[in-house]
Amino acid sequence: MASAFNLLTAGGAKFDKTRFKNDFELFTAKKDRKGKGKASISQSNIKSSTTLPHSLDFFGDRAQAKPVNDEDSDSDASSSSSSSSIPAPPPQKITLTGPEPLPKSLHTNLPSLVNSESSSLSSRAGEPLLKALKSGNIHSLWGVQCAVGGCLLEKKDTICVAPTGSGKTLSYVLPTLVNLRDPARSLKDSDEGKGIRAIVVVPTHDLAVQILGVVKAVTRGRSWRCIALSKATEKAVCDSSPGSSTSDSERQEIDGDSEEEEGEVTEDTDDGSTLSLNEFAQPKSGNPTGLGIDILLATPERLHHLLESNLLSLARTRVIIFDESDRLLSPDFLPQVEPILSACTHPKIQKCFLSATMPSGVEELAKKWLKDEGVRVVVGVKDSAVTTVDQTLLYTGSESGKLLALKNFISTGSLPYPSLIFVQSIERADELYKTLVLEGVKADVVHGGRGKSKRDEAIKRFRLGDVWMLVVTEVLARGMDFRGVKVVVNYDFPQSVQSYIHRIGRTGRAGRPGKAVTFFNIEDGPYLRTIANVLRSSGCPVPEYMMDMKKPTKNQKRDLAKAPIKRKAVGGGGRDVAREKGQKRKDMVEGSKRRKVRGDIDLEED
Repeated sequence: MASAFNLLTAGGAKFDKTRFKNDFELFTAKKDRKGKGKASISQSNIKSSTTLPHSLDFFGDRAQAKPVNDEDSDSDASSSSSSSSIPAPPPQKITLTGPEPLPKSLHTNLPSLVNSESSSLSSRAGEPLLKALKSGNIHSLWGVQCAVGGCLLEKKDTICVAPTGSGKTLSYVLPTLVNLRDPARSLKDSDEGKGIRAIVVVPTHDLAVQILGVVKAVTRGRSWRCIALSKATEKAVCDSSPGSSTSDSERQEIDGDSEEEEGEVTEDTDDGSTLSLNEFAQPKSGNPTGLGIDILLATPERLHHLLESNLLSLARTRVIIFDESDRLLSPDFLPQVEPILSACTHPKIQKCFLSATMPSGVEELAKKWLKDEGVRVVVGVKDSAVTTVDQTLLYTGSESGKLLALKNFISTGSLPYPSLIFVQSIERADELYKTLVLEGVKADVVHGGRGKSKRDEAIKRFRLGDVWMLVVTEVLARGMDFRGVKVVVNYDFPQSVQSYIHRIGRTGRAGRPGKAVTFFNIEDGPYLRTIANVLRSSGCPVPEYMMDMKKPTKNQKRDLAKAPIKRKAVGGGGRDVAREKGQKRKDMVEGSKRRKVRGDIDLEED
């Protein structure tokens, strides 16, 4: 990585090193000539090289004396994990409701996880887990982890609503590992070690990869088999728990075909098929011992495809978890989620639904699949934004005003790096990304239109600090955890309260302070009051005129849910949709008046 000074002065900026010699020495350290060219720092420069203000050390590549009571100085356990050595979030009220007796919450100390009355582990199984947690700077359990962990360890179906950045991932990963007790590799001679033992369903593959990183971090020391379902791992997953179309008997029949059939000359058809039995034969299993998968992370579309093709069986699955469940139970994913739940036929199957937002309709739908409607865990206030984020609404007037406001933030230093910028569509993401690059900003873009490898590379560069601004769509609005994101900019107004809460939840995570700025124009006016209510409930100041605005009508809400607001191109070019809409309405009124006048004249003539 280039030095912090070089990065900050990229793009042709000039700097008077003589005039600002003392400031320049903060970013550079003179080499000791006695060190024969080695990168050893002389004693005379140690003080200057280690006193770089913490607020200026954007990339964390400078040696610093540890500040006192500075939460920002603490580092994450890993770049992809939400748990770190920083203090836990502020205490929040946790409410449990459900059939009596309610499960007991775990104690905040780590040993309570493996020594619980309902599901205790032996020292052989528990010590590696505790050691992995401590090595990852996780020294205690947070509130949501204590509550959800207690429910899952007592084998209770659970619904959890907790703010973004509160530690929901570990709240289900840790008790799932405790309930599984031993890895499948240790149980390969037993039925318990076969099939897919636990499944975590998430809306995007990017989130599945992030959670897999968390799982691998806390399973060090034991050979757990955890896989994220993708095209590359599809065959391994099917071999671990084959469906009816890949049963052992059918494979034996296919493998036992005579050599005469294999060498038979066949006629080619128009579609390229040879009409040979061997063309449709399943490949031999790469998992002859039937070794199972401990935790499978998957998106609903790919998992449903395997089930529908009878290539995969979930009959041995004991735990199924739906992270970001309000999105998974939306009309977009529900047709895939329902068959997945129906395929989990194990008599002791345990289900868990988690999200930062849970509308009442979605919650009622989830309860239908839970045993005795499950245990409901609510952390803080339901469907509220995280309180550690300073939220503001900024009127920009037009598309050109948005871009001007963003450039002003960048030029004045009001947009510290790293930061996320949310837009509503793929086209607008590409437009804004190109505009920022032309302005000399180290930016990249992530959306559903880019390939998986390109998205992964952009996210990796953003985590490393090579990219300062990431322009994203809703694909990264949920669950993604980035290290030290300081500002989230809603360049395009969010379509719903849920979208807004998840977007701004990418900052202010795990008790850190954060900032969220939301731009709005004239066309966003009908929906402004809804978001203003979220700001007020979080303790952020809101102008009174916003609270006096009319609520959106049912038709407006329905239209916005179907499709986002039509906007001009980024920067103000292209069509002026608002003006065209107003002109069309004006023409309709004028036409109606003309028809009325013409009708009155016709009546007078008659």
